[in-house]
Amino acid sequence: MSDTIKAWHEMQEEKNRYAQKYLKELNEHIPRFIFVLDFNDGNVYRYDISALCNDKNKWNPDSESCEAFLTGAGHSVSNIEWMVTSKKTIEYGN
Repeated sequence: MSDTIKAWHEMQEEKNRYAQKYLKELNEHIPRFIFVLDFNDGNVYRYDISALCNDKNKWNPDSESCEAFLTGAGHSVSNIEWMVTSKKTIEYGN
């Protein structure tokens, strides 16, 4: 195999590795969960919204749509704190 063809194949492999790394990093930042601290009952809730935030549904979890979702789930928006994250687990402090 000539050096030019070998170099071309190496470039293609490098391009594929870069694309896979980029897609993995992009996937890690896609919102997948809403965590809710509900002051009414003192519980913490986790809602899996990954089915809503995909290419097919194209749901953008902005504040208004998240609050509408949480109201529909039975929460009083004035008595909760919530956040959207891509992480499934909670980090516990000391």
